[in-house]
Amino acid sequence: MLADKESLIEVIKIALNPENNPKRNFTQSVELILTLKGIDMKKGELKLREIVPLPKEPTKPRKVLVIPDFQQIEYAKKAEPNVILTKEELQKLQGQKRQIKKLARQNDWFLVAQSLMALAGRILGPALGPRGKFPTPLPQIDDITEYVLRFKRSTIVKTKDQPQIQTFIGTEDMKPEDLAENAIAVLNTIESKAKVEPYLRAIYVKTTMGKLVKANLKKK
Repeated sequence: MLADKESLIEVIKIALNPENNPKRNFTQSVELILTLKGIDMKKGELKLREIVPLPKEPTKPRKVLVIPDFQQIEYAKKAEPNVILTKEELQKLQGQKRQIKKLARQNDWFLVAQSLMALAGRILGPALGPRGKFPTPLPQIDDITEYVLRFKRSTIVKTKDQPQIQTFIGTEDMKPEDLAENAIAVLNTIESKAKVEPYLRAIYVKTTMGKLVKANLKKK
């Protein structure tokens, strides 16, 4: 464990305190940040791109865009994603750069029927890539309701070219205990996929507009 739950609860409480988190006119996200040392991210010495379903569902679900095949459309609607596009609607977006960029900006996940992945990549890819987003294939089953719902409560753990990992773990109106549980799920995923501990400098928690608050690392 990179940090224990009790330490995370305490640091989350501090991060949510009005002194560190002034009231805003929107519900802020809560982010977990790991800073690293002694590693060259630009050389790809540490690579992560993992999808983590959060055990405690955020009160502000992740925004999901779904492009199902014909048999999956009604099941996709049951999950109430942010956007549903049919194949025909996707094709009509070809060349509509402004609209495509808006969709790329306003959605967190892009779930696409496997038969439409190439088409989605060609049309949406140029807008998704620079934002670190990517199409994710839907399973080849008709009933995709639960799959879509899982992504509405999922976050992504990924590395870029800077020595840090920054990940959404929930929203400021959630209980600190629930946010800590989500943070543990993220940390467990990181530990299971990469040897991060030797390079770990610090762990922080912050809201969208709030101050960084440092957590106590687990004692060895």
